[in-house]
Amino acid sequence: MAEANPWALVHDWRRLLSAVREGLTTCGAAAVAHEQQTTVAALRSRQIRPRRIAVIGANGGVGTTTTAALLASALAASRDDQTLLLTVHSDASDAATRLGVRHAPSVSEVLAGLRRHGQIPPTPVTGSGLRVLSAPPPGSTVVESGLAALLDVATSRHACVVVDNGVASRIGDLASVAELVDTVVLVCGTSVDAVEATNSVLVRWHAQLAASAATHLILVPVRTRPGAGGPGHDPVERLLADNATRHVMAHDAELARGRPIDLSLVSGPSLTAALVLGADIMARR
Repeated sequence: MAEANPWALVHDWRRLLSAVREGLTTCGAAAVAHEQQTTVAALRSRQIRPRRIAVIGANGGVGTTTTAALLASALAASRDDQTLLLTVHSDASDAATRLGVRHAPSVSEVLAGLRRHGQIPPTPVTGSGLRVLSAPPPGSTVVESGLAALLDVATSRHACVVVDNGVASRIGDLASVAELVDTVVLVCGTSVDAVEATNSVLVRWHAQLAASAATHLILVPVRTRPGAGGPGHDPVERLLADNATRHVMAHDAELARGRPIDLSLVSGPSLTAALVLGADIMARR
C-alpha cells in the first residue's frame, strides 16, 4: 500500500474502519492529509444533541436506500455511541433486508409498542454496530402520524438516527419531514431525466420551506457512468443547488438496485464518500 494517500487506497471495510478507530495509524498516519485527519475527528466528535438525518431520493432507482445504509453503517462503525437506521416507506427496497438483518422489528411494530410501553424494543445489530428497524408493511399509514414520537424516543437512546424516507414524489410536504430532522440528504442521479427530477424537488424544497428553516440540505449525486464530462458538460453543474453542499458518489456495481449490501465488497471510493458525508453532518453545530 502506497503511503502517499492510504485513505483512498483502502478497499477493505474492516481495515478502513480499523483505521478510523485508531486514528489512521494502521495506514501510516504521518502521510495522511490534514483534511482526512479532520474528517476522522469530525466523525468521532461528541455531539451536543442527537443527529436526526433524513435520506430522500429525488426519484426511484438512484440509490437512496444504499446511501442511507452506507451512511448509517459508517457512523455506527466510526463512533463510540449508538446509531439507528429505520425505513419509513414500504417500497420493495428495505435497508434491513439488504443488510442481511433478520427478524428486525418493523417501524409499525415499534410504534405500536411505543404506545403501550413508551420505549423501543431491543433491535438487531449489524457487524458495523448499526441498529436497524425494518420497513412498515405495504399500505401502512401509521408511520406518518407516529414518526415524530418515534424520533423523540429514538434520539433519547441513540446519538444518530438515519431515516430512509424513500422517494420525494411520495412525500406530500417536504417541510413536514424537514421540521423533524436537522439534516436532509437528497440522493439523485446524473442522467438528463434524473437532473430534471432533482431540480423539481429542489424547487419544491425552496417553496415549502421557510427561508429561516434550520434544516441543512446536502445533495448526493450518484454518477451513473464514469467521468464527469468536460467543463460545462458535467450533469452535476445543472443541479439548481444554490449553496447546498454536494458530495458526489460514483456508481458502484456491487450496490446496484436491490442487491444485498455486503460492506466487505463496497469499493474504497464509495466508503470514503460515505465517511466524508458523515463527517460533514457530524461537524455541523
